[in-house]
Amino acid sequence: MARKVGLLPDSASSFGLLTLPGSVEALHEVLQLPAALRSCPALRTALAVDSAFREGNAARLFRLLRTLPYLQSCAVQCHVGRARRGALARLARALSTSKGQTLPLGFMVHLLALDGPKEARDLCQAHGLPLDGQERVVFLRGRYTEEGLPPAGTCQILVGNKLGGRTLEDVVMAEELRRAGGVGEEEPKLDHALSTLGLSFPADHWGWLWRSLS
Repeated sequence: MARKVGLLPDSASSFGLLTLPGSVEALHEVLQLPAALRSCPALRTALAVDSAFREGNAARLFRLLRTLPYLQSCAVQCHVGRARRGALARLARALSTSKGQTLPLGFMVHLLALDGPKEARDLCQAHGLPLDGQERVVFLRGRYTEEGLPPAGTCQILVGNKLGGRTLEDVVMAEELRRAGGVGEEEPKLDHALSTLGLSFPADHWGWLWRSLS
């Protein structure tokens, strides 16, 4: 009998991986999928995001997060704060001196895909880093701290703006239509490849996604 797995084909598989970036188990499940399935653009991007998250490569990670569609962005949103904290900690280790070294907040806004200078200032101050006026942060040795959960942030650039005036239901329905229009000769091949691995997936997987986000 085919067994159920948590990750679903195509874009839904990418959704599953993005909800658990850095998870060995989630990555292992994806790597067990057939090569034809792993080569789909959505899953390749999700694997790249997972790799950047795992390596702590902030520049690559946030560059990739900017390109994700809305639904996949929702999946990874709860991990954005942790990724930003990790990047800020690495900057503090690299740049902090006894006299203090400054960095433009505009650089941090771009690097961490923040929603403007105010969010950058709030992030720095939440981690004990002093400011030099309104435009620069000062990395002083011994000042960086971590208390409680990292700030969640507004994530307008990374998530909210990607709706583009649509509703969540509009986005999910559009994905359903895309999937329905893509059924063709490759679909039986994919079903066969999955069945040989003993895998089965809910037919209404985008309906499942809609319900999980509602």
